[in-house]
Amino acid sequence: MSVLLRPILGATLLALASSLSFAQTTTTEPSSEADAGKASRARLAVCNADLAKLCPDAKGGKRRACLKENTAKLSSECATAYADVEAKAKAMREACADDVKAHCADTGAGKGGRGVVQCLRSNTAKLSSACNAAISARFGS
Repeated sequence: MSVLLRPILGATLLALASSLSFAQTTTTEPSSEADAGKASRARLAVCNADLAKLCPDAKGGKRRACLKENTAKLSSECATAYADVEAKAKAMREACADDVKAHCADTGAGKGGRGVVQCLRSNTAKLSSACNAAISARFGS
């Protein structure tokens, strides 16, 4: 390799490594409800082939509904990932039920939880330790 190209290649690799590190940080530490959804989608990426086969037209939340409806037909990798995501979501709902009532009742909790995650994440100082632990377990933050 040319002596002139080494510094350029080194700087390029360093910049690439830094950007990959940033991308991993933003993926594993969601800061909003949209980012939290991205974290779940990333864990369920192993299900893309299953979704393409079972529900090719499913978008957004319909994708998880499709996985639920077709649990018996999922590949073992997808079934494991789906079960993990659902178990963490259930644990968070249970651990945070009182916190949602106390701090996030007006965010639409009774309508499927739209906005509840963002509310909980905005009020971490006020939440129970069990709720904070469940949020960390679910979203890796």
